[in-house]
Amino acid sequence: MKRYGLVCGVFVALALPAALGLAAETHGPPITTNVVVRVVGNHALALGDTVGGAEVTIRDAETGAVLASGLQTGSAGDLRSIMQTPREHIEQIYSMKGTAAFAATLHLTKPTLVEITGEGPLKFPQARRRTSKTVLLYPGRHVTGDGIVLDLNGLLVQIEAPLKDSPLGIGDTGTIHARVNMLCDCIVEPFGNWDSRKMQLYGEMRVGNRVVAKIDLYHQGPKGLFLGNFVIPRSLQGKEQVTLRVVASDAEGLNVGYDEHAYPLVPWEQSRDATGREIPPIAPPKP
Repeated sequence: MKRYGLVCGVFVALALPAALGLAAETHGPPITTNVVVRVVGNHALALGDTVGGAEVTIRDAETGAVLASGLQTGSAGDLRSIMQTPREHIEQIYSMKGTAAFAATLHLTKPTLVEITGEGPLKFPQARRRTSKTVLLYPGRHVTGDGIVLDLNGLLVQIEAPLKDSPLGIGDTGTIHARVNMLCDCIVEPFGNWDSRKMQLYGEMRVGNRVVAKIDLYHQGPKGLFLGNFVIPRSLQGKEQVTLRVVASDAEGLNVGYDEHAYPLVPWEQSRDATGREIPPIAPPKP
């Protein structure tokens, strides 16, 4: 009887932790596990060196510990292979011809749920986006080929003229020059791989939160450059500043970007239209 009770006690002692979900997995020695991560633009190529690449971080989802971090480097990838070649869903897309990637070697002792974060493009802070994905990594099961793909939404929009902080004369005409690209720095243009005819591209003249005029933009070349003419309304007499904003969006509204610059306003008599010369910079007020 005593022996029976002893056996039952041992059985209960062994079974109770498992029943309560307390059985800890026995961790073995660290096993090398290679992981490839690629940060790409939505409907576009990878974020390569021309846009500053992307920052990648791999964290243990349970503890928050950083297992690896670094920069994605390399080229944006092969346009024909990624954007133009029909393929089966299991075929590799980004791993061809040295497309930008971040590679890490982890040392895992157990199956580990990780959160992988990608952020970029690092060269363009106004267009910087961040995304993450949770993935289970198994010790020794290398993640290769295309790897873990992180998709970023957005567009690169850059106002190139008028130059930032250049004074604008009330009543003057001007032309806004804006460059629009995908996050991979891929060119947006009519009839191109990223067709501007299927996008909304426009400019706004703003005073504070109020839109005082819309500006139509047209592709003028070189590739990716859009121009639009504007007039500073005389009704802005007495205002000290006006903002020019350019907005770009794809047809689905998934990829959106904008850029804006603020410009000091001066009376028409001081503008280049009236004087025929460049307006001197306005000196900041003395403290």
